[in-house]
Amino acid sequence: MAEQKRFALYEYLIFFWKKKQFFIIIPLIFALLGFGASYLVPKKADYVGSGTVFTGSVKLKGLTNPSNIMATFGEGIQGDVDADVTSESYVKIKIYNNDKAQLESDLAKMTGDLEKALVDSYEHRKQITEEYVKLNRDRLDELNDVLDAYSEKTKNSNLPIEQSSDVDSVVEWTESEIADVVATINRVEGDLAFFEPPSIVRQDINAVDTHKVELTLAGLILGIIAAVLFLMLWKYMNEARRYYNHD
Repeated sequence: MAEQKRFALYEYLIFFWKKKQFFIIIPLIFALLGFGASYLVPKKADYVGSGTVFTGSVKLKGLTNPSNIMATFGEGIQGDVDADVTSESYVKIKIYNNDKAQLESDLAKMTGDLEKALVDSYEHRKQITEEYVKLNRDRLDELNDVLDAYSEKTKNSNLPIEQSSDVDSVVEWTESEIADVVATINRVEGDLAFFEPPSIVRQDINAVDTHKVELTLAGLILGIIAAVLFLMLWKYMNEARRYYNHD
């Protein structure tokens, strides 16, 4: 049985070799069909503009939610517009239009307006945070002055016991407040160190991809498979006719 199978395979290979031109003709036909099918793929427009804006440290829903972005910055934009926000804080904008010049203008406007709004929000938040640090530093200076003043009083051994106890309480409270303020300053300054400004990452205009290469390659592969099946069927039919004496 193994020997018969081996000879049967050999016969098929010989037959394929004799008909090798079909391994060129049939895949070529399928590749052309795949290439032609690419022109039938529906597309929104001739050109697509893609823009990516990094939101940085801004997390406001009004500036990082796709629906809000479309409502706020998509007004007046011609063509088919789509916005998507990834978990990595990138806003991806796509605009489809047949007019390339109009598309370039709209893409620059939408990404530019979004970036400006993000930068304004970033700078406002950063300014408020820096002012908060300054207020805490001013308070720290005041507390240090109080601590120095009362520390001097504690060195006075002539103070009555009750007054000395009050002074110790004030010193203890002031030291606790200083520790809290220093911790707050360190935490907020640490947050400031990780503030990232928004920016436009990229803007480009391209012809809409109709997947010509992919469909052509798919047609070529299907053509090779079709050629193998066709030749196998041809060989099988020849053998069947010989067997039943239908030659």
